[in-house]
Amino acid sequence: MQKITKILGIAPYEELRYAMENVGSTFSNILLNTYTGDLQEGKNMALEAIHNDYDIVISRGGTAELIRKNVSIPVIDVSISIYDILGAIKLANNYTSKFAIIGYSSITETAHLICDILDYSVEIYTIDDSSDTLGLLKSLMKKGIELVLCDAITNKLALEISLNTILITSGSESIKRTFEQAIELNNHLQRLKLQNNLLTEAIENFKNDCIILSSQFELIYSSLDTEIHDSIYNYLLNKKDTTPFNETHTFYHSVNNTLYNLKVNISNKTDDIFYIVTVQKSVTPIMNSKFGVTYEDKSEVEQKLNNNLYKNPIITNDIYDKIKQINSNNSPIILLGERGIGKYIVSQSVFIRQNNNNNTMVTINSNLLNETMWKHLLNTSNGPFLEVGNTIQFNHFDKISNENFEKLITIIESTNLHINNRLIFICEKTSEGMTSKFYKELMNRMNCISFPLPTLRERKNEIPAILTMFLNKVNIENNTDIIGYEPKALATLSQYNWPGNFEQLKQVLTELVCLSKSLYITSNNVNSILAKQKIVENISYSEAGMNILFNGSKTLHEFNLDLIKLVLDQHNGNQTLTAEQLGISRTTLWRYLNK
Repeated sequence: MQKITKILGIAPYEELRYAMENVGSTFSNILLNTYTGDLQEGKNMALEAIHNDYDIVISRGGTAELIRKNVSIPVIDVSISIYDILGAIKLANNYTSKFAIIGYSSITETAHLICDILDYSVEIYTIDDSSDTLGLLKSLMKKGIELVLCDAITNKLALEISLNTILITSGSESIKRTFEQAIELNNHLQRLKLQNNLLTEAIENFKNDCIILSSQFELIYSSLDTEIHDSIYNYLLNKKDTTPFNETHTFYHSVNNTLYNLKVNISNKTDDIFYIVTVQKSVTPIMNSKFGVTYEDKSEVEQKLNNNLYKNPIITNDIYDKIKQINSNNSPIILLGERGIGKYIVSQSVFIRQNNNNNTMVTINSNLLNETMWKHLLNTSNGPFLEVGNTIQFNHFDKISNENFEKLITIIESTNLHINNRLIFICEKTSEGMTSKFYKELMNRMNCISFPLPTLRERKNEIPAILTMFLNKVNIENNTDIIGYEPKALATLSQYNWPGNFEQLKQVLTELVCLSKSLYITSNNVNSILAKQKIVENISYSEAGMNILFNGSKTLHEFNLDLIKLVLDQHNGNQTLTAEQLGISRTTLWRYLNK
């Protein structure tokens, strides 16, 4: 029988976790669970999960080193190969000649070797745990450095000061070699697993799922699925700060809309104290997503924003300066921009950078406001409209009904909601410059700060640089190694109108990367995919919209035929009106339909 190696992957950043999972899926003799956390966070994750009979830990860089010092099983460092660093340098050359390489010695030693062999003139800086990396990055910006090639830790610091980055990642071959090393060590680790299984078998006799914690609340054992366990464990950690666990307690906690009964018992059969938490599903139903209103604390929003590789090209220096200007101001904000422009990324940046009202971000879908939601919003015991110090974001505010608009404005004015909290209204603007009819009323009645966001068309000169930055991010997300564009391909993409802005650009690049059979994106692929995009843009459709699925396996003829049939349905089978809207003759239309 084939031996299975159980591997715990702790990735310093989300994209490496995706790559681990992709490469790991090609091995039939490993069982892989992955988490994302860097440095101290990664170490804590490893300590929490290490008792689940893992054979080996795989991580990267400083996080791997920190985990290695704190766990008893082997930790293998995912290496960065010469090819990985050379690919990053090649990609950077598409963007600018003013770049530097910063990282731990595992990166910079190889970078020095490459630059010496190829006679590249690149500034290279080696850091260690005592280095003032942030100070180094700021000094490089003053010297005119526009881009840094770096590891995950430096990448986060660079993003904080809006310095563009290309994250040097471990390619699929490097990750594959790491898994092969882990499998070779499995024979030794199996002997250790036998000892752990003794405890596991004894605890399996419990009727219910359970979690066992030490007196310091370190995880000893969990029989729960990872997602459920993580949520319950974090809930208990928060509870121990306010509840003395010197006697039996019963708590209730919801995970994915399921309510769990948590009974905490104390076991002192040994010299040490252990907490045994039995976990049982409750029969009490709970409402989904709290009546359609979502809640995120500052750390959740900050983590989501920091993990978003695309934020830097979206938040320009002008936008960043405006965020800094209003971070101590409490006036309501209207974020105005076309679809796909990054309004929610800007909103998250406003929330985490402001000095006040950053307890919780409460997000409300204005298009879904109904009586049930109103009752929840105004609930006297836990309604968000009666709380203080939060940021309340109204998504799709251009879709709010007349009745709900008047009701909301009345409530805001009568409860001082806009004084006790920060209000952010997200409004979409069409490519023709049309805005919601409520925009002017908001400006006049609420004394709002208007925050218009520029389109990609207004940043025409920056598009080649943005394409380079986005290609790096798309490569990371899709575990690919595309290092640039053919000159004609880059020119075509740079001149495109991009009505869907960053969202459309990311979708097109993702499709291009998946279709590419070489190291460069070709002009032929660009022309084919943009032809599909242009057909969609020329079709006007109702509020319900047309559900067009972009399938890379379809030919352009098949894609055109799908669109023609949708427009024909819109016009109830009238071929004359269909041909007019599509800008083709009736003969051409007939040929498509009968081919």
